[in-house]
Amino acid sequence: MTDRRRSAPMPAVLRTGRPAPHPARSIRCPHCAAAPGARCTTISGRHTKTAPCPARIAAHAQQTAVCPTCQVAPGTPCHDNGIQRPDNSPVHNRRYTEAEEMAA
Repeated sequence: MTDRRRSAPMPAVLRTGRPAPHPARSIRCPHCAAAPGARCTTISGRHTKTAPCPARIAAHAQQTAVCPTCQVAPGTPCHDNGIQRPDNSPVHNRRYTEAEEMAA
């Protein structure tokens, strides 16, 4: 018998690599303490998550982008007319968008 391939090779045009990691993975996660470059985990550390923790995304936006709403520099927390924002929404939504545009 001849050695036949059971399927045709996939064209290079159709091959795709892994998607690029989220830019927030460049910093340590304040929620689950995942190291820079590593994926976020559950608090117990047993399972890895496919997406970064929301706290990690917020920390990345705070460290890298200028907030268009309250005009604070990177690294400075957002505020509402001088009053600190609550912990459940530490940065303005427009700052997330600015951080995504800078990473692209």
